[in-house]
Amino acid sequence: MNSLLLIAHPEPDSYNAQLRRIAMDVLARHGTVEVSDLYAQAFDPAERAAHYPRPLDRRRFDTQAEQRHACEQGSLPEDVAGELSRLRRADLLMLQFPLWWFGAPAMLKGWIDRVFVYGGMYSSRRRFDRGVCRGKRALLGVTVGSPAARCGADGIEGDTRVHLWPLLYSLRYVGFDVLEPLLLFGIHPPRADSDGAGQRRHLQQQADAYRRALEDLRQRPSIAFNAQDDWDASGCLRDGRRVLAPAWPHAAAPASGSTAA
Repeated sequence: MNSLLLIAHPEPDSYNAQLRRIAMDVLARHGTVEVSDLYAQAFDPAERAAHYPRPLDRRRFDTQAEQRHACEQGSLPEDVAGELSRLRRADLLMLQFPLWWFGAPAMLKGWIDRVFVYGGMYSSRRRFDRGVCRGKRALLGVTVGSPAARCGADGIEGDTRVHLWPLLYSLRYVGFDVLEPLLLFGIHPPRADSDGAGQRRHLQQQADAYRRALEDLRQRPSIAFNAQDDWDASGCLRDGRRVLAPAWPHAAAPASGSTAA
């Protein structure tokens, strides 16, 4: 198995970095592991005309048109082309990040904006079960600041599984089989006083559970999505079909909050 581990955290000594090392250790037993550390690479998350020195249209910037043109001409930006090469080699894509303001860091969203290029990673006829990444798996590893009890459908933080929905759906849109995410709750630095010992134990327990989940990855269930043929020409479900994952609110465990370590 070839794995691409993508991390989006600005601190190289963060808890997310510790989780990355665990993931690398476990996944390396099953094949090759490549790492994209977006902050360390200074990846530019902002899609813009300056990335395309040989544009299709110099008068105005049309993102989809320029991405498709660059794909066809073999002139994609170097950083995007490198990420695409890693992505195409990977059987498993794992995204490791903290939850910030009820979603992924902007750096990670920008990676998707730029790397999931129109014409290369998807088109109107290559989506969902017909997507370019069909047969590949994707997994989110997410650290969250609030405890799980605050983060279900009735929690003050809102249902984090719903907060993650746009990212999960984007992965399925380009064809990935999307596994249920690994969610680590209550992740924040321990205090220096004696009360910090309990938090250090909690962080270790969460890291141990994370390792066990990765070691048993083949048994991890995937999220059910509709197939391309479930939708009619107007983009609505055909008669008799049902939405399999409307916003993924029905999965078993709650998730967690707005900020993370």
